[in-house]
Amino acid sequence: MSDSAKYTKQVNLVLDYINAHINEELDLKSLAQKTYMSAYHFHRIFTTIMGETLAKYIMRRRLEIASIQLRNDVQKPITNIAFECGFNSTNVFCRNFKKHFGMTAEAYRREMQQKNSKERTLKHNISPDSRSYSHYFYRKKSFRIGDINMDCNFEIKYLDAIHVVYCRHIGAYTNMQWAFEKLMQWAYSKGLVSMQDTSLISIYHNNPNVTEESKLISDACLIVKETIKTDGEISSYIIPAGQYAVGTFEISWDEFQRAWECMSHLIAEHGCKSCGLVFEIYKNNHEEHPNKKCIVDLCIPVTSKCNV
Repeated sequence: MSDSAKYTKQVNLVLDYINAHINEELDLKSLAQKTYMSAYHFHRIFTTIMGETLAKYIMRRRLEIASIQLRNDVQKPITNIAFECGFNSTNVFCRNFKKHFGMTAEAYRREMQQKNSKERTLKHNISPDSRSYSHYFYRKKSFRIGDINMDCNFEIKYLDAIHVVYCRHIGAYTNMQWAFEKLMQWAYSKGLVSMQDTSLISIYHNNPNVTEESKLISDACLIVKETIKTDGEISSYIIPAGQYAVGTFEISWDEFQRAWECMSHLIAEHGCKSCGLVFEIYKNNHEEHPNKKCIVDLCIPVTSKCNV
């Protein structure tokens, strides 16, 4: 394994740990120990690969997660959000939030509420002959977004844990293809790919409405049956089991953003809120589809708002 691949793998290990423990104390020394490097050496490697220091990354990640909670859960007290995102003081959170976003957390929440109400363009296409409540009991949903109609099968359901191997991409989500190419080259060499049951996933770590495009993190993933040994830039983890909102769409590449908008609308309609990393599971080869469309499951881990 080259030094570059080894360092990328070690930084990915730390990024995954940070994601899973964002509300805990995270310091350079303890995180460096997970890579078997000195704190000084790990600091240099992390800064080179990520383009920012570990401390700045953790602070930014916590603030971005907090901003999403402020947007999606208007009833949750700001103090609760601060502590859930790893801040040990509301004052420290508020000071850093204003520095990063240019406004207070309260002002940000008000602005996002106003923006969301103005941009709510999704409408259910419900038959005028049906009763007003009936659409809640059907999995098939129809939306109109501007002059475009979009259908999906939607449900809140339990998903078992999913084992994946992945290649990480940093930058615009639209440029993930190189990561899939690296992943598949590695997977073919290990005999992990078959034409019958190969399933690919894209996992998204950031909200592109909040995070600068050059700092977006996503994972090109291949589903495997169990945890396996990886090498080079390829790593592995388990997507946790739990309750998910799952929408199945048949869409072209330029309709993915609208599909995600539909999902946000539906989870709010069902009294839920997102609580983790979102992902796409690809169900077909779009080149073999008669209309070159992707059949895809959009998956969002959710929890009921009344349970938080």
